[in-house]
Amino acid sequence: MMHIVSFSGGMGSFAEAKACVDKYGKESVILLFADTLIEDEDLYRFLDETVSFLGAKLIRLTDGRTPFEVFKDVRHMGNSLVDPCSKLLKREPLNKWFTSSYKPEEAEMHLGIDFSEHHRLSRAQKRMAPYVYRSTLVEDGRIIAKNYSEQFGIKRPRLYDWKLGHNNCGGFCVKAGLGHYKALYEANLDRYKLFEAEEAEVYKSIGKQYPFLKKQTSGIRRYITLKEYREEFLEQNKVTRDEATEYGGCGCAI
Repeated sequence: MMHIVSFSGGMGSFAEAKACVDKYGKESVILLFADTLIEDEDLYRFLDETVSFLGAKLIRLTDGRTPFEVFKDVRHMGNSLVDPCSKLLKREPLNKWFTSSYKPEEAEMHLGIDFSEHHRLSRAQKRMAPYVYRSTLVEDGRIIAKNYSEQFGIKRPRLYDWKLGHNNCGGFCVKAGLGHYKALYEANLDRYKLFEAEEAEVYKSIGKQYPFLKKQTSGIRRYITLKEYREEFLEQNKVTRDEATEYGGCGCAI
């Protein structure tokens, strides 16, 4: 039985991979990384160090496009409900590789979900049956801290130091909330403005604008671009306490 770990570059997937290597041996573990091509530079450092530490085989998958190129191709900017980026750059490549490489009785897919997010696991399990999708972290009731790797001498990814909730897509995510982008704005303004420009290019390409960020003002919901959020609220220090804690999340592989 082979144990395939969806290896995202985040702390949860590293913890799941270590649990699998400890339990089944590195020869029975494959680390499967789907690269969106806009990952933070430090993700690759973390990836290299954790792969070296674990000693398991790493396989890198890539569609060849970034999320922004996907949005242009499908003529739709992703949001919290519809995520062509997650579908085409993460879920489909990972699942296609897994199901084309192994029969259901030959391998199991492991996801880096800890017990705090155990509800997310059941969706993948139902959708992918008869293939087995599991998490030893959930099974063992474990919750993984963002500095888990440092006990093994591996510095945690810098996106956690930026107070972001995940280490994917360089800090970009169409499922993220206002608090996430406030944290990115404060940690790396150049990165924020890069995503701002990429978002504008998508709207220019598809000929219409429908932003993914939601802003509640006087009881009215408004959809705003990253540029509008920066100029009207972040630079004017008009972010409420509730918005500052509105992070959202990616969950690309689920």
